[in-house]
Amino acid sequence: MPAALLPATVPHRALTVENPDRVVPLVPQIVTYLCGQCEVLTEVRLHPRAPIPARWPCRLCRGGAECTTDADEGVELIGMPATAKAHERKDHWAHVSERRTDAELERLLAARLALLRAGKLHSGPSHS
Repeated sequence: MPAALLPATVPHRALTVENPDRVVPLVPQIVTYLCGQCEVLTEVRLHPRAPIPARWPCRLCRGGAECTTDADEGVELIGMPATAKAHERKDHWAHVSERRTDAELERLLAARLALLRAGKLHSGPSHS
């Protein structure tokens, strides 16, 4: 039978070999945050044993929303850095230098120049 005509199968993850009587699902703790700017409530589902941060980004204005329950002392916002990472911009030479040694680059340059001088490389756009 062609592959296109095969009937759909149930993914292997839908079936479990674990005893369902022994599996205990974790019930998340739901923490509510109130934004002081737009007064919107944001509900966050956290792991049952996760510490509760005092502030969370508002789901509407992305400002700092305050926790409406007792937050844990000194807990940073989970999963979100306080400041955005500044990525170093690399040029082409920096990327090439990471993968090859100076001796390899010299050999490649010499080989390419030899091909160019022999007329075996395309030297620019054709004017036909």
